[in-house]
Amino acid sequence: MKHEVRCLRLDDKGRGIVKINEKITFIPNLLPNEEAIVKIITNKKKYAEGKLLKLINESNDRVKPKCPYENCGCHLKHLNYQKQLEYKQNKVKDILKKFGNINAKINNIVYDNSINHYRNKITLKVNKKVGYFSNNTNDFIPIDRCELVSEKVNDLIEILNEEDLSKVNEITIKDFNQLMIMINGEMDITNIKKYVDIIYINDKLIKGEKYIQTTLKGLTFNISKDSFFQINKYMTEKLYDIALNYLEQDKNKIVLDLYCGTGTISLLLSEYFKKVIGIEINKEAVKCAKINKKINNVNNVEFICGDAGEEIKKLKADKIIVDPPRNGLTKEGIKDILKINPEVLVYISCDPITLARDLKLLNENYNIEEITPVEMFPNTYHIENVVKLTKKTLHF
Repeated sequence: MKHEVRCLRLDDKGRGIVKINEKITFIPNLLPNEEAIVKIITNKKKYAEGKLLKLINESNDRVKPKCPYENCGCHLKHLNYQKQLEYKQNKVKDILKKFGNINAKINNIVYDNSINHYRNKITLKVNKKVGYFSNNTNDFIPIDRCELVSEKVNDLIEILNEEDLSKVNEITIKDFNQLMIMINGEMDITNIKKYVDIIYINDKLIKGEKYIQTTLKGLTFNISKDSFFQINKYMTEKLYDIALNYLEQDKNKIVLDLYCGTGTISLLLSEYFKKVIGIEINKEAVKCAKINKKINNVNNVEFICGDAGEEIKKLKADKIIVDPPRNGLTKEGIKDILKINPEVLVYISCDPITLARDLKLLNENYNIEEITPVEMFPNTYHIENVVKLTKKTLHF
């Protein structure tokens, strides 16, 4: 059944919100104040999800995106970029208030106008051609290119689509001047071998070196096939500059870097502090971090492989920086941080909801000084945040 609706606002996933028979209904690709014909796809007890069939009145904020594919990961590509930034700024404020009752100072969003070709990593699903699953479904959408990656990667996508991919399930590509490709399945690599520097098939190294290499703020980093590195090549330095500023450099202080990955933050901080200790549970990432330490001739950083919750109990530090996975910190992890009782805590988060939850708990012992949203994911609803917290002073 079709319905004529008017969009009220966007939800925190960038979907238009309408009311159909007094029930909240989420419509992807619909903007505030637009009128449209939609149909309901999923009807749940408290809400429904629908599909945009036809626009009746378009918003002045609507733009024609370069990407022609529907329901991909670019949830906001049809929205004017300045309006995307405005949406994300308000989203951070609203979520922190709603889920954490937090009214801290939120700075203006930090961004770069490079809203396309910024990703250094892409994971592609495969069904005869490469593509992706439509949002929240297993519906496969074949693609010929992606506007978020470099032309070099798009050339590789074109080559892949000419190959027999019938025995391939998934392909991941990393782009750091060199190209690394990780293939899950079996295929003839004769043609891509000429184009790609490093090839893994089913986790086995077939061509090239084990690591791909990049530079950041004058340092060199080896990146393994599984290790984490910030996605946005234009914004990573800005993100880490904010974190360093919040930590307040001091050559007499020790910094603890939790979830340190391949040691990017730890090594970047080493110049400004007496000692940096990085903790990471992924063995391959720690191995990579130690190689990065050696490559850059850094002597005041220690990397520990282990569970942060366990390792932190053995350590002392003046300041802590934490960049956890999307699901945030555990309650035990927060308790462990509080045991160390750092004078400054810097929290980097890619999920405002889990950030709000964690800040609510930390706020009992720490002042939330300020929060800076950082635009790491243009054209999507995702937003990174860097938070500065300082230890509360007890008054007797």
